[in-house]
Amino acid sequence: MEQLNIDYSTISVDISKKCQQLLHNIDVNTVSDTFDAVKEIVEIAVESYSFKVSEYWIDSHSTADTARKIKFTDVDTGYEILMKQWVNQNPFKAELPECPNNISESLDEYVARLKKKAFAAGAVGTVAIGATYAYSTSHVAAQAAVGATCSKGWLIFGNPIVAIAAELIGIAILYATVKQKKDTKQQEFKQQMHELETKQNNYKKNLIETLTLAAELWLKDAETYSKNILANF
Repeated sequence: MEQLNIDYSTISVDISKKCQQLLHNIDVNTVSDTFDAVKEIVEIAVESYSFKVSEYWIDSHSTADTARKIKFTDVDTGYEILMKQWVNQNPFKAELPECPNNISESLDEYVARLKKKAFAAGAVGTVAIGATYAYSTSHVAAQAAVGATCSKGWLIFGNPIVAIAAELIGIAILYATVKQKKDTKQQEFKQQMHELETKQNNYKKNLIETLTLAAELWLKDAETYSKNILANF
């Protein structure tokens, strides 16, 4: 009997297309979905292959005795059912490369966290101003007795107006720091994204090659099994 063969070239193209379609972003979920899709492709390929082999065998053995034909098409022990059992007992497997990690904190999340800290610091300063103002107004006479020298020295911060000015300067410094850190983080983030994109592209290429090779080896095993059991019919 002339042996039919699985079209590895077409299947490789199908695998590549499906991988490109699913791996729009590299993470555990998309990699898992891609593996499942490739598994489905090769299983369908074996099913289609065994069906064609079965048809070809029946056509080429039209003059065979009835008992032999019944044995070949038996619903429990016939050729096609044995091929289905082989697929179930030998599921498609592949050792996939480790998936690259994404950046743990996005730029927006980082900036939001910095701003939250700045607002918290500003709120603390505002409370301090209120306390300073309350203290100052309740001790006007005492402050007047201290004298001009002290008023121009370190006790100047007892003045609520000066305290407010100092606080505004402090908040301005805080926000300038936030902007500086944001700009630095933005450059760092862009660099990380570039590195991640390179890693993901390399990973995608490696994954497709790994799955394509694993698929070809698995399909060859299916072909070998098919040829072996055909000898029994």
